[in-house]
Order: sequence, then C-alpha cells, then structure tokens
Amino acid sequence: MTLAARLRRLVRPLLVLLLAQAAPAHADERLVLVVAANSPITALSSKELHKLYLGLTVTVGERRVRPLRNDADALMHEVFFQSIVSMSEPVYDRRMLAQALQQGVLPPLLSSTRAVFDHLALDPDAVSFAWATDAEKDSRVRVIRLLWRR
Repeated sequence: MTLAARLRRLVRPLLVLLLAQAAPAHADERLVLVVAANSPITALSSKELHKLYLGLTVTVGERRVRPLRNDADALMHEVFFQSIVSMSEPVYDRRMLAQALQQGVLPPLLSSTRAVFDHLALDPDAVSFAWATDAEKDSRVRVIRLLWRR
C-alpha cells in the first residue's frame, strides 16, 4: 500500500468526525410564534405578523396585538430579518426610525427569551417568537404556529 493510500485511510475517518462535529447548534431548531398561555390570540397570518413588526396596527377581535422582538441569539436575529419582516436590517432600522419619529413607539427589543416570556405572561395581547424547545418548557406561554425550521 502506498503512503498516499495509507494517509487517505487514516484521514477519511477524521474528516467524517470533524464534519459531524461541525453541525450548527440549531440544526434541528424550530422558531415558533408564542403568546401568553391565557391569550385570546389563536392565530396570526404571515401577512399580519409582517405588518405587526413593521409597526402597523393588527387587531384580533377588538384587541390590538403588541409585538415583542426576541433578540436572544444570532440565528434568531437573522431569521427575524429574513423570514418575519423579509428585509435587511438597515432597511428595517430606517423604516422603524421613521415610524418612531411619527408615532413615538417601537416594538420592545428583548435580549433574552426569559425576558420575552416574562413580558408575555403579563400581557395577553402581546406576541413574540422563540425556539420551540424553550417554549415547550415554559407553561406561561403557548405556541400558535411554526415560523421557521432548519
């Protein structure tokens, strides 16, 4: 057996092992839309969700829905811009700045899922998003739909 063949024989299992370890942390994650367990909100369409996070008024029944932005990690941040508001971060920021100057209100930006769940538990008219694994562990929140899956 040649040296090259022996090296390939040794390197191949190491390469497979390295590739298996390189799987992303959220490889099996699902981002879900969540509300308080006692919320009257049972569904929101993609269009309503898009409007909501652009600062437009969305109502369910006669109640105004309030968005909370969950910015707990980098992947969630990326998914928010790509799948929920469907725009780049700079474009979204400019739009929201203009909205804030006109109306004086921006959706709260929370840096942890726990903070999001704490807010949701106190406000039945609020909605947000979280990893399904986190939402399933907290009885104060209820999942109303899947938003994104890897």
